[in-house]
Order: sequence, then structure tokens, then C-alpha cells
Amino acid sequence: MRCWIFLLLLGGASALVRMHWSQAAHAGDSLLSPALAAPNEDLTFAQLFSAAPVDCVSVSHGFLDYCHLIQHIQPYYSIPLLVLWVLLLLWLLNDTAEVYFVPPLRYWSARLRLSPCLAGATLVAVGNGAPDLVMTALAPTTLESLHIVICDTVCILCVAGGAVVYLRARAQLETKDPRSMSEVEPLNGSTYVAGAAWLGLALAYLLGLLVSSQINLGAALVMPTMYIGFMVTLSYLDNGAPFEVEPVMGPAPMLPGLAPPKEGGVGETIWWALTMPTYVLRWMLVPPSDFYWDRTRRIFASASPVALLVFALWSSGAGFRWFVTSSWSMAFAVLAIALSTVLLLCSEDGHLPRLYPLTTLLAKVSSVLLLLAIARELTVCFKTVCLFLGVSRFVLESTVVPWGNSLGDLVTAVAMVRQGQSEAAATALFAAPLFNVLVSAGLTLILTTSHGQVIALEDAMGQLKAGAVAIVACVVLLGALNFEKQVGWLGTFSLAGLYLLFMASVVVSELRGSALA
Repeated sequence: MRCWIFLLLLGGASALVRMHWSQAAHAGDSLLSPALAAPNEDLTFAQLFSAAPVDCVSVSHGFLDYCHLIQHIQPYYSIPLLVLWVLLLLWLLNDTAEVYFVPPLRYWSARLRLSPCLAGATLVAVGNGAPDLVMTALAPTTLESLHIVICDTVCILCVAGGAVVYLRARAQLETKDPRSMSEVEPLNGSTYVAGAAWLGLALAYLLGLLVSSQINLGAALVMPTMYIGFMVTLSYLDNGAPFEVEPVMGPAPMLPGLAPPKEGGVGETIWWALTMPTYVLRWMLVPPSDFYWDRTRRIFASASPVALLVFALWSSGAGFRWFVTSSWSMAFAVLAIALSTVLLLCSEDGHLPRLYPLTTLLAKVSSVLLLLAIARELTVCFKTVCLFLGVSRFVLESTVVPWGNSLGDLVTAVAMVRQGQSEAAATALFAAPLFNVLVSAGLTLILTTSHGQVIALEDAMGQLKAGAVAIVACVVLLGALNFEKQVGWLGTFSLAGLYLLFMASVVVSELRGSALA
């Protein structure tokens, strides 16, 4: 079913939202949930949705204020709206990774003469590890930050790893001989085996820190050092050929999403008309990196420095007053305007400009920021709904937060496999959680213990159980990739079953905690 139906409903419902908000403003409705705003009325579905007052001022929100959306609209209106919005964000996340994130990755991998596995362990891992680094640094306590990292690792290995195993198993069935993988891109076993070994070692070290219940600066410094050892090992074992860029031939094709479909029905045409503005906005943020240079690409590339600056200021929450009073922001603004002017006026159609590597670097940075913004929007939406449902912080940090942090890993892994970069995707499956464990959590522990403070960890049984599941998931994924000819779909089912068991254990732990309380 085409998503344009959902978008049409979303547009009509948005008008209804504005009408309800305007009526609520004139009536002086309370900012509390509908159940508490009218205590004398009969029990409604809204009362089941919020059993306690929720202060929307203390609830974080993204592009939309989901807290007010739920409180001012009846739940049977707000929930369908949020479902449609989530579907749109999921499509944006997947399409952004495949169309905008992968091309600059391929360009810089070729320019730096990186092999697919090194590209997956560096550029992909660092890009996808950005949300985990932010969430780890913003966690209220050290134990919660470690819990987020471990649950992120479980989610990446089971969900993203299961998706890669599934796509390769399906490709195996689509070959002429289903028992052969000769027409499917082979994987370099030594690289992802090394990644799995280092990840298992990193998880074991982290579990050892949890068992010891105390972390000092020396123990924290070991973690980023281990990641350096992983990179040295990977560079020693990797014998893969570097990326090679095929020379462009013929006239430049139209950028994806800008040209209407030549073939297709009315539904595809309507879908293109509805999604085309999103492509225009994203091409303004992410300049093309496909080695073509025509008027369309020149215009979008020249607009991207200024658009990226505005997007960075908007997504970070910096206001206009800060922008005009900060010397750094003014300097970046002058630099962005100068770069835009040079790209627009000092380049010719049909010839790549000298600043083309800089535009692809901007594309890499802006695509990561865009993926972070979409993933953050999804996470905030889920967290707000869970807040109204009364879900605890432990469940959020075990489920919703890892889902948001791991969405980038999932969509980029799927996009790379579809574009024939299975080796980079397989390496990133172990390198990305390894980056989270050793770098994200390591830097957080280093900053916390930098003044000689010793971190005392108490009641870390939940984190120890999650770490054990992460080690098992690492072994299962390694076996599924190493013996993909023999196991086939069994690898995907094993990873999915393991994650379902992990989710069930989280629910059981929450129910036991509630019963004891």
C-alpha cells in the first residue's frame, strides 16, 4: 500500500489539530491530561492514557510538541496521527540513508583508498555512533549510560544484523542455483571475525567493570585504547581492494526524487508529487556526490553551506539572538556565504569544481546530521507516548532509546547491502557497537573520572544480564555470517528470537519491580 494515503490523512488531520488547539486556547483548557482536566466526568479512554499529571514543560520535544498534541486532542485522534507521523519518519530515515548517506561514503572511501571493511569500521561506524555518543553523554547516571550502550549493542547485533543476514539469504535464493553463493558478493571472513572477537573482548571487559562495582580513570582509559588496537588489527588483516569509482558516462541524470516517474499509475505520480518537496529540501542540505556536475547540482551544492548552517542552528535549539551575538556563528555564516558564492559563480557545468571534495565532505556531515535529527524525532515521539503510558525509565532505556539510536545502523546497513557493499555492512555490524562500547562509553567514563573520582556502581544486575545477551548475540551473528551457506534463514530467525527473549526479560523485570514496589 502506498504511503501517500497516510500523508493525505495526515494533512487533513493537521487542520483538525489546529482547530482543536485554537478552541482549547479560547476555552482556557488545562495543560494537564484530559482525564485530570475534567475529574467529574465519566471515565473515558483518555483517562486510561494518563494516570498522572504530565508537565509538558519538562518533556523534551522535537519538530512537534507531542506532549501538547496528546493532551489537547482526544487519544483516538492523537494516536492515529502519531502512527502516520512515525510511518513518514521511518520512510524518510530509510530513504535518506540510501540516497544521501551512501554516495559521499563511497566517494571518500575511494578518495582515501579505503577497502570496504575499513570504510565500514571508520566512516560508517563513526557516523552511526553519533547518536549513541550523545545519548550516553546525556544520561543522568553512569550506570544508565552503560545500560544504554549495552542495549544499543544488543539491538544493532540482533536487528541490523538480522536484516543483513536476511537480505543475503534472499539474494542466495534469487541466484540461479539456490545452493550456491557464487553470484552473491563474498564476505572477507577475517575482518568481521576480528571485529566480533574485539567486540566480545570489549563486552567482557565492560562486564568486568560492572562486577567490580568501581571504575577509576585508569580503567576508563583502557577502553579507547582497545579501539585503537581494533583498528590496527583490522588494517593488518584487510587485504581487500580499495573502492574504485567508475568514470561517469553521458549526460548527467536527474537527481532522485526530482523527476516525475515516466512509467507508473496515478498512485506513483501522486506519491512523487507529495514527496518531491522532501527531496528538494534534502538536496539543499546534502549536496550530490555522484561525480556529475550540471546546473541542477551546482545550484543545490551552492545552497548547501548556508542551508546546513541554518539546519545545524535550528536542530541544536540555538535562537536568533544567540546567532547574532556569537562571533563564532557570524564567522561560520560569512564562510558559508562565501563558499556558496564560489560554488555558484566560479564553476562550470560539466566540469567538477576544485572544491568538489569539500562539497562531498559537507554531504557526509549533513547526511549524518539529518539522520540524527530524524532518529531523534522518532525517539522523542516514542518516549512521549511511553511517558503517558507510565513506562519506566528502565524500559525506555532498554527499548525505545536503543531503537532510536540503532535506526541509523539498520537503514545504512540495508542500504549498503542493496548497493552491493555487503562487506562494509558486515564489518560495520561489529565495528559500530564496538565504537559505542569503547569510545562512547569510554569517553563518558573518562570525563567522569578525570578529576580522580572513583565511580561506584551498585545494583548492576540488569546491565550484567543485558551484557550477557550482547555476547550471545555477537556469537550468533558471527555464526550466521560465517556459515551463511549452511544456515540461510536460520540465522535471521535466531537473532530475531534472541531479541524477543531479551524484550521479554525486560518486561518481566519491569513487572517484578512493579510488584515489589
